[in-house]
Amino acid sequence: MDRLSTKLTNYILLKGVIEENDFEIYQYGFHRFLELSINIMCSIIIAILLNMKLECIVFFLFFIPLRSYSGGFHMEHYLSCLFLSCLSLTGILCIVKYFSATLPLSCVLYFISLAVIKIIGSVNHPNRSVDKEDNLFFNKRANIILLASLIIFAIFLLSNNTRYLFLEALVFTLMSVSLIIGKIQYS
Repeated sequence: MDRLSTKLTNYILLKGVIEENDFEIYQYGFHRFLELSINIMCSIIIAILLNMKLECIVFFLFFIPLRSYSGGFHMEHYLSCLFLSCLSLTGILCIVKYFSATLPLSCVLYFISLAVIKIIGSVNHPNRSVDKEDNLFFNKRANIILLASLIIFAIFLLSNNTRYLFLEALVFTLMSVSLIIGKIQYS
């Protein structure tokens, strides 16, 4: 990833698109773009192979916003992160595809996970300095996301959509486990 991002940055530097003093910024941007692109491609491939495109979208509609504002456990290296992310997505989608959960089980999983997420709050990575004001902002955003998820959960419940109730419960379970591990790891 480093080599390719350096080559891309060198290319636009040689073309005169950027100046020398912006090299590191663009290199970092290319690096992040390449990682994100690989993550998206892997997720699309998993969704297509499992024939669960909509479920994959629902997974990320819950996971990405909550993960962005609540934080949690992070792997030290990109490939480890990619592997664990693909494994988590595949695992949850396979559980939803091949197993059905009772309504009470989905509700218990969801509400316990919701409580854990609320009690733990944002978990910050040591490499990212976050002050008290930032944490308040992150917690407010996380609360909005939790409220929206509760409304969506109620809609799934009222429409008796047990498959998506179970999916939402599993995503929140994954998120709560990530927060618990992150809280232990970074404390």
